[in-house]
Amino acid sequence: MKIAVIGKGRVGSVLGPVFSKAGHEVVYGVRNPADDKYDNGDEIPHDTTEGAAQWGEVVILAVDWGAAESALAQCGDLSGKILIDCTNPLTMTEKGLELALGFDTSAGEILAGQTDAKLVKTLNQVGSPVMAKAHDFPRRPIQFVAGEDAEAKTLVSSLLRDIGFEPIDYGGIENARKMEPLGMVWIDQAFQHGMDPETAWHFMKLDGGQ
Repeated sequence: MKIAVIGKGRVGSVLGPVFSKAGHEVVYGVRNPADDKYDNGDEIPHDTTEGAAQWGEVVILAVDWGAAESALAQCGDLSGKILIDCTNPLTMTEKGLELALGFDTSAGEILAGQTDAKLVKTLNQVGSPVMAKAHDFPRRPIQFVAGEDAEAKTLVSSLLRDIGFEPIDYGGIENARKMEPLGMVWIDQAFQHGMDPETAWHFMKLDGGQ
């Protein structure tokens, strides 16, 4: 598929190569495609945010929450496209990073209300070190998937399998309210409590099966 990755930070710079390696055509959407800072040798082309988003069949929003609404607006009309929201609504407090939203809304719900794309929430529950090596784990790491469009979730689930994850359907977009705190747990463990960042979530049955 034609996949536009919006943003080339910690997450975006990993997702582009893994989807490209899985056989998909990838273009980055960035603020200034001519800026040398985006050239990290991955040989994936760059376009403007709008140019990449309009080209892609699937658009991945891989920016920090503080830039997410602005980046989404820059994408233009996404009607008929699938938008993967992998953001977590983080804010810095005196205690460190904390969730900025919860209980009655989520980043996923807010962004879904600002686009005509078929928004699917996923790829927010682990960090980029897991995304880069999902195929290398002894068992597929799980990745919850939420959204209102069943066909979009099915397609996104297939894309997740392509890069090494085991997708789990988590119903409608309101369940992003539960998925985003799960992402916060991973972030807190990795950055505050010494967890190896190459640690993933996995469901395991008592008999050892998946």
